[in-house]
Amino acid sequence: MKPQKALHMFQESDKKNPKYIGHEYNIFEKHDGWYGYMDGCEFICSRQGRPIPSLLEFGKDIQNVFSGRLIFEILIEGVPDFHIMNGILNRTIGDCSAKGVYLMVHDYIPLEGVDTVFADRYAMASAIVRELDHPSIRTSPILATSNSKQVWEAVASEVLMNGGEGVVLKRVDAPYSPDKRNYDLMKIKEEVTADLIVVGMTEGEGKYVGTLGALILEDKDFGRHSVSGMTDQQRDEWWANPEEIKGRVVEIKAMKRLADGTYREPRFKAIRYDKTYKDID
Repeated sequence: MKPQKALHMFQESDKKNPKYIGHEYNIFEKHDGWYGYMDGCEFICSRQGRPIPSLLEFGKDIQNVFSGRLIFEILIEGVPDFHIMNGILNRTIGDCSAKGVYLMVHDYIPLEGVDTVFADRYAMASAIVRELDHPSIRTSPILATSNSKQVWEAVASEVLMNGGEGVVLKRVDAPYSPDKRNYDLMKIKEEVTADLIVVGMTEGEGKYVGTLGALILEDKDFGRHSVSGMTDQQRDEWWANPEEIKGRVVEIKAMKRLADGTYREPRFKAIRYDKTYKDID
């Protein structure tokens, strides 16, 4: 059975009548790990259905507790880089068992089949994690439950501000859809990056009155973009000393670039000390 695929929420939002309207979703943080699953046997398998050799001993510890398919993200403590994680997990058991691995369980497909709705599947997954009572097997927590797009975006914004990758939305009453991409499973994450030059700034509102609210950035075609996402320390330092940031090339991330050249949900990520204005593509 192939994994379910996530649709980007903004792809659905671009439609005339988004199908998610009125539906309730559980919101989870999107973990930048390996997709993995177990079918009740000793093997922890990858998205391609291959047993992961470095996790053979791990799998033996938790087999036979459930009969369906337990689905999770595989992560390694202290290893945030996906490519490094990839190398560690691909080692053979003869080289080294992966250390510091933990599983973030987020779904379960019972033997009854894929028609079981997500709310029930998540309850089953949580019960299995409690029964396993293993320090390296955790249930991915629900951050919020809502049918409001504004709530979904607010939760995603908070996760992104805290350095996370984004969020995943799972429709509460949806069945599992193997190898399909639809509004039952959506994600909100930053998909594009760009290097722009700082040409100005604006004062903030609310809690940011008296300090930096947004950076005004310019692209190679002289288009202007207002970007937030700075830390409170950066806001205060740059508002007090604008010369520290004006004229700098900065990297932004955004959900997508629109047809008119603007960015959807742009966010400041870092100063590019290795680039100058002439290096902007």
